[in-house]
Amino acid sequence: MNFDQLKEQWNKEDSDVHIPDTIQQLKESKHPIEKIQKNMKKEFPMQIVAIILIAFFPLQFKFPSSQYIIYYVSYTMMVVISSYYLLGFYKFYKQTELYTGNTKNSLWKIYHELRLNMERYQSFGFLLLPHFLVTIGLVIYNTMQEHGKSLTELTSSHQQGLIIAVLIGTLGIITSIVLWTKYIYGRSAKQLEKILNEMEE
Repeated sequence: MNFDQLKEQWNKEDSDVHIPDTIQQLKESKHPIEKIQKNMKKEFPMQIVAIILIAFFPLQFKFPSSQYIIYYVSYTMMVVISSYYLLGFYKFYKQTELYTGNTKNSLWKIYHELRLNMERYQSFGFLLLPHFLVTIGLVIYNTMQEHGKSLTELTSSHQQGLIIAVLIGTLGIITSIVLWTKYIYGRSAKQLEKILNEMEE
């Protein structure tokens, strides 16, 4: 085989290398990351405002002052949990800002951090459930008191109905949290996963 034949074969082999496509894929990956950043920018202030507004529920629902201690102990626990989550949320947002799209490793890191953040996001929602159950419980109790009734007067069928309603409501909230997480971040995670899988191939 002479030099010209070797050169021709080398050129054919080189034509199978997809370096430009890989670079293009890395550039395309900025699109889902920018979408994640946009969603996070909207959500972060909304979550802080929501936590502040929840502090005024006792006034809004006209809880008696004797119940304030019950409500605000639960609220304090919620604020502590929220602070931990929001700190992680902010750190992840800062990581996405540092992504430049020039290395596959940095894209993998963002992808894994996004998946972790999605799990954290769902856990945060689940951890808020006890506080909302306490709030709903107080609202039900006070409504019954206004009508001159108490929980001890409820028949067994009414008690069972209340328990079933709470279970259905809880399952509904959990389902909503999971679906909302997938709606906000799931699509971007799938896009990143698809790009990374294509690059591996």
